[in-house]
Amino acid sequence: MRAAVLTEFNHDWQFQTLADPRPAPGQVVIRIRASGMCGTDLHAHHGHLGAKLPIVLGHEPAGEIVELGAGVLDLRVGDRVGVFWNQKGCGRCAACQSARHEHCPTAQSWMHLGGGNSELMLAWASGCALIPDALSFELAAPLFCAGYTVMSGLRNGDPKPGERVAVMGVGGLGHLALQVSKAVGLETFAITGQADKKAELVALGADEVLLAGDDPGVALRDAGGADVILSTTNSAKQIAAVFNGLRPGGRLVNLGVPDGPLTISSQTLMWGQRQLRGSSQDERADLYEALQLAAAGKVKPVIELYPRAQANEARERLQAGKVRYRVVLQHGA
Repeated sequence: MRAAVLTEFNHDWQFQTLADPRPAPGQVVIRIRASGMCGTDLHAHHGHLGAKLPIVLGHEPAGEIVELGAGVLDLRVGDRVGVFWNQKGCGRCAACQSARHEHCPTAQSWMHLGGGNSELMLAWASGCALIPDALSFELAAPLFCAGYTVMSGLRNGDPKPGERVAVMGVGGLGHLALQVSKAVGLETFAITGQADKKAELVALGADEVLLAGDDPGVALRDAGGADVILSTTNSAKQIAAVFNGLRPGGRLVNLGVPDGPLTISSQTLMWGQRQLRGSSQDERADLYEALQLAAAGKVKPVIELYPRAQANEARERLQAGKVRYRVVLQHGA
């Protein structure tokens, strides 16, 4: 099979011919049709995730199963599937016995088996989810990381009917967070530092677009505040500032990787009984819900398509902050 291989950190991926994978018991082989690319791929590219080289990156894969390992009973050859990050736990620890294998200390992911920037990918069957027939591979791929993440973030924010959600940082994650919040019937504000995004964000479902200015917390508070803030920005300064825009009892759910420590006022936290929460990919039901919303046309990733042969060019564009909003590599028919 042909694959884009990271052989040296901070250097272009090399296109190589590798041996076709064969599934062990409990595993499947997938012919990849599309694979998404996001900031985590950049972290891996720079050596920040502890990946062992050489490695095939790509943790938003979508394709068709072409081979089953022994003991795989709930998937079939020909199934359209994607693969999420944590694929399998040990099965015996407290997390696994509680059906939370993503918290298993020895959980296995694409970094153990190889990712989706290749013709074929090996995955644990327990890490695969069926793609609805109405959803293309290209639109499904970003949902297996970005869509899953924001759906879990929204659910972990525990919004009540009638509450207001604000999305801070409307990029690759945020544009999906905005859509999923609106799709489930919540009043949803977008907070951005770019005035030229306003019409675009309204088209994506924002009830109101607030310009962050020097202090997004002031902008949000002046607009009446929010009960839940989904923060996808990496700016620790902006996260700390927007926290002040929470209504009493409000929850800020952090989905990004801040560039420093968060300095939250203890009085703002205490007197208003506000909460700071962290979230990543959580219950598998969150992924299922994101896929169903996309299949119904209520959520649609905004993507830039590139052939796999242009993976390095796509990565450089993502690194430069020029992508609006997600990169997806196409792997041919």
